[in-house]
Amino acid sequence: MPSISASNSQLHYTHSPGTGERPALVFVHGAGGCAADWPYQWQQTGIPPSRGAPRWISDYPRYFLDLPGHGRSRPPARTSVDDYAADVAGFIEAVGIRRAVIIGHSMGGAIALAVGLRKPANLAGLVVLGSGPSMPVSDAILDGLAADFAQTVGLIMKFSWRREARPIYREIATQHMLAAGAAVVYGDFAACNAFDAGERLGEISAPTLVVGSTSDRMIPLARSEALAGAIPGSQLAVIEDGGHFMMAERTNEVSALLLDFLNTHYSSPCAVVRHGG
Repeated sequence: MPSISASNSQLHYTHSPGTGERPALVFVHGAGGCAADWPYQWQQTGIPPSRGAPRWISDYPRYFLDLPGHGRSRPPARTSVDDYAADVAGFIEAVGIRRAVIIGHSMGGAIALAVGLRKPANLAGLVVLGSGPSMPVSDAILDGLAADFAQTVGLIMKFSWRREARPIYREIATQHMLAAGAAVVYGDFAACNAFDAGERLGEISAPTLVVGSTSDRMIPLARSEALAGAIPGSQLAVIEDGGHFMMAERTNEVSALLLDFLNTHYSSPCAVVRHGG
């Protein structure tokens, strides 16, 4: 589990090599999270890479990053999405990735968009899960994180997961957020609240996949739809009955959408693909 110095921070990450000359996938977690929020199946698999066209996420090189102040990366955490974007762009440069597809969840999706607006030469594409053009946060969450951290983390998790989700998923995500600490989590949600890329989304030129869920109570599907509609040539994919952590609740469906995007470089505007049900 290596770490690397980038953007004046020591960043921890895990890396799984793929096969062939394929873009590297850089996974960026959400507010108060860490690299381990991503499904384990995407980080380690016993299925050997296939011949010809990739059939598994494991056919692509994968980097799972702990943002500054999260997981095993050293503090301090950042206070703005743009600052986190600088860290991600710096990380990609530091590890020598020539073509990167940034896959961001929630705040990580906002970070991916901010990197897309920077237009680095090594950016090959964006995948944005559970994010919107802006990400307003309720006063109940912001005030609650300052007044009663643990109880408010419970409230966040209540709205992030469906009741039908496996309890272990919710418990692990809760542990990660509690471990991040009140100051980091508050700073992340405040950064989300201040984020608004709406007027600039038309500047994004990288191929983009936006994934929303019908049962996401943190970022309603309408916000994912608005995001896809504002990015030229983007593709919108809808997960049926997945919560905010759709990549954990609906791993197979999200993985299939991601793999299709990667393999076909699909960029038809306003196209909608529905999975699950």
